[in-house]
Amino acid sequence: MPDLVYVGRQSIYDRDFNVSAYELLYRSDNVNSVDVDDHGLATAELLSNVFTSIGLEDLFGDKPAFINMPREFLVGSYLIPEIHCNIVIEILEHVEPDEEVIDALLILKKRGYTLALDDYIFDPTHEPFLNIVDIIKLDVADIGIDQLSEKISQLKQYNAKLLAEKVETEREARECLAMGFDLFQGYYFAHPKIVSGRKISGNQIATVELANKLHQPNVEVSKLTELISHDVALSYKLLRYVNSAMYGFEREITSIDETVFILGLDTLVRLVHVVMAGSFSEDNAHILESALVRALMCESLALDLGKKSDRGTYFMMGLFSHLDALLGVPLDEALAELPIGDDVKQALLEGTGELGDVLSMVIDYCEGNLADIATLDSARLMKFYLDVVPMARQYVQLSG
Repeated sequence: MPDLVYVGRQSIYDRDFNVSAYELLYRSDNVNSVDVDDHGLATAELLSNVFTSIGLEDLFGDKPAFINMPREFLVGSYLIPEIHCNIVIEILEHVEPDEEVIDALLILKKRGYTLALDDYIFDPTHEPFLNIVDIIKLDVADIGIDQLSEKISQLKQYNAKLLAEKVETEREARECLAMGFDLFQGYYFAHPKIVSGRKISGNQIATVELANKLHQPNVEVSKLTELISHDVALSYKLLRYVNSAMYGFEREITSIDETVFILGLDTLVRLVHVVMAGSFSEDNAHILESALVRALMCESLALDLGKKSDRGTYFMMGLFSHLDALLGVPLDEALAELPIGDDVKQALLEGTGELGDVLSMVIDYCEGNLADIATLDSARLMKFYLDVVPMARQYVQLSG
């Protein structure tokens, strides 16, 4: 079930022009540029690609890695990887130094992280950062080399290294060196390099395992929410769903614990499955919507049959009935590595058992094969279908 993931990596140089660190950049494909609409999602996916698909050794070895961190990561809504000595947290230029952010940065600094202020443009509102950060990044192209020489003296009072970024000519490199910059980054030295890796099936299997645990009897909710919270990409996407117009809460939900308290474990089970399906879908919205319709109809039938405690299993079964189309491989191959129960596998592959009966009926209805469906069942399925299609479409929109 592999497909490629990408990370941009740009070298950062010391005063001897030796590589001393790297900046890691979100990339959605092998094109060496990207427009980022959602910085939080970009950071979540970048961290997921770095730590679960490509690996630290291949990307930056024992050198520090600069990673852009938007506000929600800084204040602890999403976890930052616990490798303090190797991560340089870049505070994005649009983050405001309010009290919550400043307190969070001081905590991160105590925990051992290096802090860098990205794209400082001598805006007085961002001065509170200057007493905290270890590195100040100045955009040579934006400020201008001549303006920079006049302004840089203002920063000598702070105990921070200066990094000149977007250095594009030999003259700029030479003058920044003379001004006393400690670190250098830009096209004059090196363009970002695209590093690719395999999105291995193990990551997806881990999500399936989590989904299975979510609907086991006597599940420990605190343990499950802890597991989810430690998966940056999963928890970020779950909170995107919860805070969408689909639920319409008056205030923002900021934690998985709060999600379970407000929506309940059943809804969390469903959302984990939806996120999982989105990771399988490879941007095929039509197939994802069809899979979600089947899943939601199977869940509705479970409730109708008085099997509320099994609704998560029915939902997963409906979702996985389209796994072959989602992954582009035969269904038996797609299911071979997944840790799901034998009853679900038999239902999916052989159409047997009570689960198989429900799934066959749903598939027949969705595909227009109504000859073998009783009139009463057909009317019931029509109601379920009309109810779930709008919900499936909302999930697909949010997964994009």
